[in-house]
Amino acid sequence: MNKTLEVIIIGGGPAGMSAALVLGRSRIQTLVLNTERPRNMVTKHSHGFLTQDGKHPTEIFETAKKQMAKYPSVVYKNEKALQLISNESGFRVETENAVYDSRRVIIATGHRDNIESIGIKGLKEVYGTSVYPCPFCDGFEMADKKLAVIGDAAMATMFAKKIKHWSDDVIVFTNGEPVLDEAIVENLNLNGIPIMEEKITQLNSNHGVLQSIVLEGGQMIEREGGFIPDTKSTEYTDFAKTLGVAKEEGFMGMEIYKVDDFKETDIKGLFIIGDARTGWSGVASSVAEGSEVGKAITFQIIDENWK
Repeated sequence: MNKTLEVIIIGGGPAGMSAALVLGRSRIQTLVLNTERPRNMVTKHSHGFLTQDGKHPTEIFETAKKQMAKYPSVVYKNEKALQLISNESGFRVETENAVYDSRRVIIATGHRDNIESIGIKGLKEVYGTSVYPCPFCDGFEMADKKLAVIGDAAMATMFAKKIKHWSDDVIVFTNGEPVLDEAIVENLNLNGIPIMEEKITQLNSNHGVLQSIVLEGGQMIEREGGFIPDTKSTEYTDFAKTLGVAKEEGFMGMEIYKVDDFKETDIKGLFIIGDARTGWSGVASSVAEGSEVGKAITFQIIDENWK
């Protein structure tokens, strides 16, 4: 594959594969590069995506890859992109095995969660099985259980308001960080949400199911599941950062990459979608972004070829 492609998609998750599907149906020469190590592999089921609710993420991916095979303009390779370079003719992507040139690149590499860096013993064992980051993805399954919200004094207290919608039994654990805003404490207490500021010693679980949270003073508090608003996630690749793509403030104060309505960055021909752009988009939103950018690129190419 030595000729210059129209599009290279780096990343084959929901966002990347959705973009590839639209580009394939538009008969646009596209290469998908994917390592097949998605962020959501730790979970048992994916939820909130119409017609795919409850399926394992791997099942959704395999179906997508199988359906992509009928579009001859799309080539899928299980290769890791190592470097992305911008040049006069577009972009060059270097992988473990080859070098590819394209006029456009879509970064859809997502984020990786860094649960171990949070430093709570036993958290890794329950993450994705009974402790989750997204109530829209897993809140229904955790409904009416004894839940914990684990995080810092700012994020955990704010997140608890949302989790309260799914269960009346919610406790905030700030892991040693005091909540200094008395108005927040009063408001949570008014809504029946106590705050435990003591440092967490460990989480006890059985086959991935949270059973209790042990505090530094020895107190053991029964919990059946929980949510964690900050997974300390980082970008899976540093391509956008290295190229100097501009950022702006997004949801909950998170830094996100600045794009236009078509998900194109300030670097012409470079698009960022899904978790790679926002840090957390969810499956359905990522699929939507992929579809949107596939259409946008198709329209760009149509305009370029119109005499």
